[in-house]
Amino acid sequence: MTRNNGEVWLVRDPSFGDCGKAKIVDHLSADPRVAAIVRFNGGDNAGHTIVVNGTKIAVHAIPCGVIRNLEHPVLSVIGRGMVINLTRLFAEMTSLRERGISVIPENLLISEGTHLTLTYHMALEKARETSNSRKNTTSRAISQTYALARLYQGVRAGDLRNLDRMSELIDLPLAYVNAILEKVYGLTAVTKDEVMAEILAYREQLLPFLGNEIIVLNRLLKQEKVIICEGAQSGMLDPDLGIYPNTTASNTWPGAIQSGCGLNPRWITRDVIVVKAFTSRVGDGHLVAEIHNETADLIRQKGQEYGTSTGRPRRIGWNDQVVGRFCAMVGPGTELAITKVDVLTGIEPLRICTDYLLNGRLIEIFPTTVDELNHCQPVLEELNGWTKDITGVTSWNELPLNTQAYLMMVAKPFDCPISMVGTGPDRKQIIVL
Repeated sequence: MTRNNGEVWLVRDPSFGDCGKAKIVDHLSADPRVAAIVRFNGGDNAGHTIVVNGTKIAVHAIPCGVIRNLEHPVLSVIGRGMVINLTRLFAEMTSLRERGISVIPENLLISEGTHLTLTYHMALEKARETSNSRKNTTSRAISQTYALARLYQGVRAGDLRNLDRMSELIDLPLAYVNAILEKVYGLTAVTKDEVMAEILAYREQLLPFLGNEIIVLNRLLKQEKVIICEGAQSGMLDPDLGIYPNTTASNTWPGAIQSGCGLNPRWITRDVIVVKAFTSRVGDGHLVAEIHNETADLIRQKGQEYGTSTGRPRRIGWNDQVVGRFCAMVGPGTELAITKVDVLTGIEPLRICTDYLLNGRLIEIFPTTVDELNHCQPVLEELNGWTKDITGVTSWNELPLNTQAYLMMVAKPFDCPISMVGTGPDRKQIIVL
């Protein structure tokens, strides 16, 4: 089966997240050929922010298409590779509606194959937060939901259509989680009434949004439309290709779109890799090129580097070319979008991490294990900075020569052309090449 002349565009982050994918998705979605934007992985642990005329709008589980839908019809799709928390999903819908953004079944499709994060998942997450083995997470029970799904104890959105069947499906995972809560953590069990109460509170509202995204998306491709796949999290947080266990719970590379929403990766015609002009990371894991002085504080403040979902301050590092080379090897893209270069104005000198030293030995590719990564030291190359304010610049030729040289250096390991440069938070503050 072919895509019948429609196009699939993928927007993804090869690094550690928070690179500004939403800004790029939003820009691309202005194309009138774009008919749908689909999320295919993760859950509301993502925080995607768009700034429209100075107003910041954040989405977590719902794709960015609901914002562009104010201008032309774009279907937002929550694919079956995602997990959704009913309480948080409907709170997000309410927040968007309060801003005048329509969220209705005509512009939001939720896959009936999407797994649900329920009361007992959250109870297990909270129990882990109190233990010494707690991983630094967003406290959204994302990993617990995926884990129970892989144990064949998941509950999917489509199961809400049959309440009797739903009631039966809950019994096994509820017993499993309660055994852990009581015997491992010494906590009170979750009752079935609590779980069903949450489901019944949202069931009737959810049912009109449910459908089979595979059928809908393939129909759009036959109509020669463009579908944008909006990646969540990032390449180095992939549970298989990242540094396990300091990863996310869902796969993040291009192949994930096939299981996440039923689109063949071979149909991707634009694969946009989004990198930030510097590096940031939130949560656990060694950041090799991390900055530990006032420069990090300055970049964090200027770039507003705080988690959209959690508010946690992000750790700041220099641009990391070792990560870039890994991306070019494992999942090369067709083009590169570089964001937040304006944040680096006035930083002197600038540095880029070109290689890692592991126990004094030069390595050129990203390591596999936590132990190896923890022993890596950065090899840094200095570049001249610039002082001219480039906020809002929309032409490459308006950029200082040092800015241009820096951007070309950032792009070097990816072996694909720069197509966009973000010069500020607003959707209009972008250079298109």
